[in-house]
Amino acid sequence: MPSLFDSIMPIHEKFIANFAPKASVDLFQIGDLAPDFELPDSEGKLRRLSEFRGKPLLLVFTRIFTDKIFCPICYPHLLALREDYPKFQALGAEVVMVNTTRVEMTKIIVQEQGFTFPVLSDAEWKVFQQYGIGAALGAPMPAEFLLDKHGAIRFKFISGLELPSPFFRLPDNNDMLAMISQLR
Repeated sequence: MPSLFDSIMPIHEKFIANFAPKASVDLFQIGDLAPDFELPDSEGKLRRLSEFRGKPLLLVFTRIFTDKIFCPICYPHLLALREDYPKFQALGAEVVMVNTTRVEMTKIIVQEQGFTFPVLSDAEWKVFQQYGIGAALGAPMPAEFLLDKHGAIRFKFISGLELPSPFFRLPDNNDMLAMISQLR
């Protein structure tokens, strides 16, 4: 288990390397097929986005700096997702979270936070970039994509499309659940 010092060091490196904000880019239209990718989960197993096809999917890109430091706006949303995950499952949907920490740190986060949905590690931010998600204050901005059972984008929320970005409000889980009900 990393020490507190080990936990906060990555924020320093990323903060310096990404001090200047980078705007997000809206790359996709509603109805476009979400680009496939492969990332390790919290156990190090490689997972492909396409393996989740066949059911609606809420793809959540979130700002987690380290296992001890979460984005103060994203963290309450993540806790709400944890609590509402059974509601998503009851509708036959899946939630997949992509975060910015290394696999070892992602495993600690999953254990400490009690996340039961898949959490994928994108420590190099490659998938964040593939989806056009910008960065600010040392971490990519949050984003969410609701995909239908075929992998087509039915809803998108991408923060940081404008810089300076207005204070963002993450999508409400009840709104996402209502949209999922309509996809079935």
